[in-house]
Amino acid sequence: MSLLSQIGYSGVRAMQVALTATGQNVANVKTPGYSRLGVEMGSLSGHTALSSGRGVQVNNIRRIADDFVNRQLWRATSDQGLNETRSKYLDSLESLMASEGANISGGLDNFYAALSEATSTPDSIALRQQILNEAKALAQRVNGLSNNIEAQLNGLRGQREAIVVELNGLTENIALLNKRITHVEASNGDAKALRDQRDALVQDLAELADVRVQEAADGSFSLSLANGEPLVAGPTAARVALENNATKDQEFTLTFAGTEFKLGVDVAWGGQLGGLHDAEYNSLRATQETVGQIAKGIADLFNGVLNTGAFDVNGNPGQDLFTYKAGSISQVLEVKDLAPEELAFSSNAAEPGNNVKLLELLTLKNQTVPGITIGGATANVTLNDAYATLLGGVASASRQSQADAETSKSVQAQAQSQRDSISAVNLDEEGVNLMNYQQAYQANLKVITTAGALFDSVLGMF
Repeated sequence: MSLLSQIGYSGVRAMQVALTATGQNVANVKTPGYSRLGVEMGSLSGHTALSSGRGVQVNNIRRIADDFVNRQLWRATSDQGLNETRSKYLDSLESLMASEGANISGGLDNFYAALSEATSTPDSIALRQQILNEAKALAQRVNGLSNNIEAQLNGLRGQREAIVVELNGLTENIALLNKRITHVEASNGDAKALRDQRDALVQDLAELADVRVQEAADGSFSLSLANGEPLVAGPTAARVALENNATKDQEFTLTFAGTEFKLGVDVAWGGQLGGLHDAEYNSLRATQETVGQIAKGIADLFNGVLNTGAFDVNGNPGQDLFTYKAGSISQVLEVKDLAPEELAFSSNAAEPGNNVKLLELLTLKNQTVPGITIGGATANVTLNDAYATLLGGVASASRQSQADAETSKSVQAQAQSQRDSISAVNLDEEGVNLMNYQQAYQANLKVITTAGALFDSVLGMF
C-alpha cells in the first residue's frame, strides 16, 4: 500500500510541475521572444522484475527552441534591415531627382528654349536677360540637387553613428548575459529566461549587422561579422568606433580584447549598416559625382562657344557664362555676373545682330560630352541624355530595391512564423494541456485516496 501511495504522490508532484510550466507559458503569451516550456517526464523503475515501478519523475523542464530556425530568423532579419534601409534612401533620391525644382533636363530645356527665342532678335536686351535668368535657374537646379544629396549623405552618416552606438550597447549586453548564463547553468540554476533575453538581443543586433553565432559548450555565444571580425566572445564584447577621414569617409575601428582592428569603409556589415554603405557608395555619392560631371560639361560646352570667336553687343570679345567649381557641393555651377549686353552671340564684332554663335549654342543640345560616368560605366552622351540616363538608373535601382525589401520582409515574416510555430505559446494547446494535467493530477489524488482506503481496510481486519 505504501508503494501505491508513493506512486500517487510522484504523479501529483509531476503534474504540479507540469501545471506550473503551463501556467508560466500562459502568463508569457504576449512576452516578446519568450520560448515556451515543455516538461519531460520519465518512469521510475521498480527494484525487482515483479515490480510495476515506482511512479514518475520530472527529468527536465525544457526551453523549446530550435537553434537552426533561430539562425534563419536572424539572417532574414539582417537581410530585411539591409534592403529596407537601402530602399529608403533610393526612394528619396529618385523623388528628389524627378522633382521639378531639381530636374536638370528640365532646366536645360528651358535654357535652350530661351536661346531659341532670341535667335530672331539676338540683340534684344529683354531676351538676353531671359537667357541669363534661365542660366541661373539651371545652375540653381544643379546646385540644389548636389546640396540636397549632400544633406541626405549627412543624414546617413548621422544614422550610421547612432547605429554604432546601439550596436555597442547590444554587444555589451549579450556579453553580460553570456556571463550570467554560464554562471547560473554551472550551478544547475534556471537560465531559460536569460537565454530568451539573449536571443532577443541577437535578433536586434542582426537587424543592424549580419552576424554569425556559435554556441560554446558552456552555453555562451560567440558572435562575429560575416568576414570573421569578432563582436562577442563569452563575457568579452568588442567596441566599434567611427572615424571621419579627409574624404568624408567614415572608417570603422574595432577594439577587441585590447587589440584594435582598422576595418575601413567597405567591411561587409550587412543589416542596416550594409544598407547604409550600399546607399552611400553605390547611389548617393555616385549620383553626386555624375551631377558634378554634368555641371562641368555644361560649363565646358557653353563657355567653349562663348569665348571662342564670339562678340557681345558692344563688339567686345566673349566671356565665360558658367563657372564650374570642382569639389564644391552647394556652388558646383555658377553663372558669372554678366550684363545682358555682355553675352557674346555674334561672330562679328561689327554686327551686334549677328546670331551665328547663338545658333551654335543651340547645336550643343545634340553634342556629346565625353567622360561622364553613369552606373559605373563611362560614356559619351549629351547633357540631357546624361541626366535622363542617370535618373532612369536611380529609378530602376529604387524599384528593384523596393522589390527586394518586400521580398526580404516576406521572408523575415515567414522565418518569424516558423520560429513562433516552434517556440511561441499557443493558447489552444496550453488550454488542452491544462485540462489534461488537471485530470491527471486528480487521478493521482484518487490513487492516493484508494491506497489510503486499502490500508484502512487492512487495519480493520485486526
